[in-house]
Amino acid sequence: MDHGKGVELRDKSIRIGFSWDSEWVRETLDWPPTPANAKKAGKLVAQIRQAIKGGDFVYADFFPDSPRAKTQEGAIKTFGECCDEWLKTKGRLATKSITQYGNALKIWKEMFGNDTPISKITHTQIASKVGSTPWASSKLLNNYLITLRGVFKLARRDLKIDNPMEGVENSKFQKSPPDPLTRQEMDAVLKWMEHNIDDRVWAYFEFAFMTGMRPEEIIALKWADLDERDGSIRVQRARSAGEYTTLKTYQTRDVDLVSRALDAVKYMSRYTGNSEYIFQNPVTGKPWHDERSQRDHYWKPALKATKTRYRRAYHCRHTYATNALSNGVNPAYVSRQMGHANAKMLFTIYSKWIDGADRGREKAKMEAALLQTI
Repeated sequence: MDHGKGVELRDKSIRIGFSWDSEWVRETLDWPPTPANAKKAGKLVAQIRQAIKGGDFVYADFFPDSPRAKTQEGAIKTFGECCDEWLKTKGRLATKSITQYGNALKIWKEMFGNDTPISKITHTQIASKVGSTPWASSKLLNNYLITLRGVFKLARRDLKIDNPMEGVENSKFQKSPPDPLTRQEMDAVLKWMEHNIDDRVWAYFEFAFMTGMRPEEIIALKWADLDERDGSIRVQRARSAGEYTTLKTYQTRDVDLVSRALDAVKYMSRYTGNSEYIFQNPVTGKPWHDERSQRDHYWKPALKATKTRYRRAYHCRHTYATNALSNGVNPAYVSRQMGHANAKMLFTIYSKWIDGADRGREKAKMEAALLQTI
């Protein structure tokens, strides 16, 4: 018989009923039909109806073994399934980026369980795992958190679950300031390359120092990008791990070439003038696959041979910027040359060299102003 409010006492169990998805459904509870259990069943029905009213009802949360739980869209989606679905939404990214995201998701699956219902993962669990894991670096953790936030953001939209990532913040870390080569160090490295290794490598690094372009942009340059009459080159693609991708800022730009940069390009014409791409790996005779070969096989030995303190090859870019700014070149111009999204980044990163370009004039103004107040 119906005990009221959707509760029916049976011979050896209790059956409850409620309206869901435009129909009256029933579920059997394996509880003895005692008055206490009947009252408990009534409370359960009230909870279910409240969840349905609020749009938060997930069938599997109340009746995980019910056939209806398996038919409710997304009701028993696992964490692994949601990870895979999110990764599919990133299909237009470069293969390298997708691989990196996939590696991060693999770590999260191991932590939270590939088959765990995503609705069961709580904020406390996530915060505990993130806080207790010995991450290799704060930057690595922050990169991994990008994927986890994406998974739960997508799941929240589809499944209408609470987002347990709310309140899980990035780990703070101190960014290293630019560490450019001095003019003397740059000249020493380039001179050693010119006399001790293949001149195609020298041309590549000469161009890098003279333009401040990103390595992935340089190795993707084509002869069709060069405007020799105007003395400029158009940057409109990048190359990473052998795959051509869009630029970091998604904006094509024209880079002015100083005479040394233009001479390095002209020098390469004897090797690649009849080819599509300007710069070439002397070992393979093909365009550079990425920046690894230049770094490991040529950059590191050059620094060691010239007794130059080690920096990443990427600091060719910083060297270009600081040389320009220290000599009073307009920061807005330098920012456009380097392909920054805006000049704000340049002022933030290179303020020390911008301030130094005044050769003490601004300090002298302050001295004069203070003396006048005495």
